[in-house]
Amino acid sequence: MSTTGNPRISARQAQRSAAGPGRRPVQLELFGAQPALVPVPNAPRFDLLRRLNRLTGGRLRSLELTDNRRTILSVRSDRVINRAPLELRIHRSFTEAPEEVLAAVATFVESKRGSDRAREALAVIREHFSAHRATARKRRLRIIPEGTTLDLRELRDDLNGRYFEGRLAVDISWGKAAMVGAQSCRRHRTSSLQLGSYSYEDKLIRIHRVLDDPRVPRYVVEAVVHHELLHADMPPEVRGGKRLFHTPEFRRRERLYRNLGRAERWIGEHLAELLRARQALKPRKR
Repeated sequence: MSTTGNPRISARQAQRSAAGPGRRPVQLELFGAQPALVPVPNAPRFDLLRRLNRLTGGRLRSLELTDNRRTILSVRSDRVINRAPLELRIHRSFTEAPEEVLAAVATFVESKRGSDRAREALAVIREHFSAHRATARKRRLRIIPEGTTLDLRELRDDLNGRYFEGRLAVDISWGKAAMVGAQSCRRHRTSSLQLGSYSYEDKLIRIHRVLDDPRVPRYVVEAVVHHELLHADMPPEVRGGKRLFHTPEFRRRERLYRNLGRAERWIGEHLAELLRARQALKPRKR
């Protein structure tokens, strides 16, 4: 290492010059007494690789973290022999997984596919992944129950008590103008206007913002909210490989809402106005 001013002088020579006659040599601080901690971007991956290698006896040759929302993990081995090195791709949520979950991962990658051990381990893996995904989605969701005219929580709680004995635990929000993002039932439509939706994954009801208007009767919004609460209470039936949302029993229970016919008539009479209101809510292209 060279010192400033003379690139040819060594550190040892600099110490001797600085000491002078009869003085103790000065120790140069080549590195700071408190070195700065440099973040290591791959630290979570290295830590997970270390933990899994400890559980698999060092079989993992490589580990790649993914953000795939459907494929939890995939494992590959170049040679079909016992104790062959493994290459693992796994969702990054497992960097924070507890030891019992990582033990399940180790068991799964080392077990024969379809075996009882593999199925039991996979159940633990899926449980962790589902919990992480639900938490992550919950953080991303923007729930806005308070509108210009109505607070949807009030309607939800009232209908939940009157028609569902208060047993439903679902969120409710005014939706975006385009009503995008619901992952399940998107059935409550009038012509091409979707007035409400229910997401089974998020346990969330979204109501179209065209109904957040003082000219829209309360019973109309109640009818839409009641419809979506029914979806929360009645998962779809699967018949012949198809999911049926609006079964005869669903329709029977929907008619229990006392103002259903009145609400449907109002929507039919004011459909053109609702469609124009939806168009006004769409962001203008620049």
